Amino acid sequence: MRLPRLTRSIFLDQFIFMQLVGVLIGLAFPHFLVWYGFHAEEVMTVDFYIVSQIAGQMVGLISFILISMVIRPHLKLLSHKMHEIAEGLQQKTFHEQTSRCEEELCQIDVVSDDEIGVSAKAYNKMLEALIQAHEVERVFNRFSKVMSENLELSRLADETLALLIQSTNIEAGAVLVTKNGVLEVGASRGILDAESLVKHDVINKAIKDGQQVRIELPKNIDLDGVLAQFKPSEVFIEPLEFKGTNLGVLIAATGAMVADERTDQLVQLFSRSIGLAINNAMIHSKFQKMAAIDSLTAIYNRRFGMDRLREDFSRAVREQSSLSLAMVDIDHFKSVNDTYGHLVGDKAIKLIATIIKKTLREGDIVVRYGGEEFLMILHGASSTNARNVCERIRHQVKDTFFKEGNQQIQLTVSIGIAAYPEQQAGDEMALIHMADQALYYAKEGGRNRVVPFRKVNEEVA
Repeated sequence: MRLPRLTRSIFLDQFIFMQLVGVLIGLAFPHFLVWYGFHAEEVMTVDFYIVSQIAGQMVGLISFILISMVIRPHLKLLSHKMHEIAEGLQQKTFHEQTSRCEEELCQIDVVSDDEIGVSAKAYNKMLEALIQAHEVERVFNRFSKVMSENLELSRLADETLALLIQSTNIEAGAVLVTKNGVLEVGASRGILDAESLVKHDVINKAIKDGQQVRIELPKNIDLDGVLAQFKPSEVFIEPLEFKGTNLGVLIAATGAMVADERTDQLVQLFSRSIGLAINNAMIHSKFQKMAAIDSLTAIYNRRFGMDRLREDFSRAVREQSSLSLAMVDIDHFKSVNDTYGHLVGDKAIKLIATIIKKTLREGDIVVRYGGEEFLMILHGASSTNARNVCERIRHQVKDTFFKEGNQQIQLTVSIGIAAYPEQQAGDEMALIHMADQALYYAKEGGRNRVVPFRKVNEEVA
């Protein structure tokens, strides 16, 4: 049963109704006394009615004050807490409040089992849900920033894992990416042997089926925490897809702390969203490679090579380290083209590029500088070191034949070398010019030769 509303204040309505009850009590009390045995002429008087009214009004007032003192503080506390939360959301300072709230400073103590206690429980539950939703939104905003700012696949995967570990109960994880039909490790954190994951049956089945898997205490995955090795309590395996195309899988594992609701939510949110970012990173990588690679020889093209040389030369000058350049030119290449045709000439260029790539040390670079001309960038190599490498290349080319029909074609190369800081070049173009001069002397000296720039200086002198 609900009483009608008299004013816009519930407590004022309560006061009015209690005063009305006091009036009724004052009117009924003399009649009650007569019924109880008192003489009517003693209690049915104007003075006694006035006293009864005053007593009834006092009972109503005292009841109102007691109820206000018992109930109103709890309602005020509830309204104050809700007002704080509302202001925080409006002023976008709720994040500052969540640090206090996570320490249960925003919670309301549940002191009863009645409607007041139920309201307090409901408020606490609502606050927890609001904090969790806010935290999920905040983490996802950071995740969106990571996805939008990173077009390099390994960095994207690594920063995604870092954010997931930082924001949830996840303690270790990996992102495996499918490249050309082969599963590879894009990034991993806390996993002892990440490479073994690509062969794991459960993971491959999850990718094949496109179904998420959640397992406990797996025997075939060892995880390495910050300080010690541990067995995971739970492992999430979330396939990564974009428009129905399998792109890989996200693997995440909890340690001592099992996954809570926020961990579940963020793992699924990350796995659903990262597919687009991985697809974009792969497309970007493909276009970068296309822009940097010569289509015929699959080595760096001149544009990319010159950019790289500019960086490498600046670093050599800054660190006072050695850097050698070698210009390689196929001898009598025009006659090969004229005799056998341009298709055979292309085969010759590809053969020389392959020999150079296989002979160079790890970290050295070969660039297709011109039609049949190559530029080698040898990091940390002196003129003597570079000459030894170039002599190996020259001998390999001379000893290699390739067939065209019934004929075997032998090729030779001439190579010119310039080395910094042995040659004091002002910039990378000056060093290239020196290597080009050395190549000219190699050609003039009979071809099939390796000539360092210092020999040019000696001959000129």
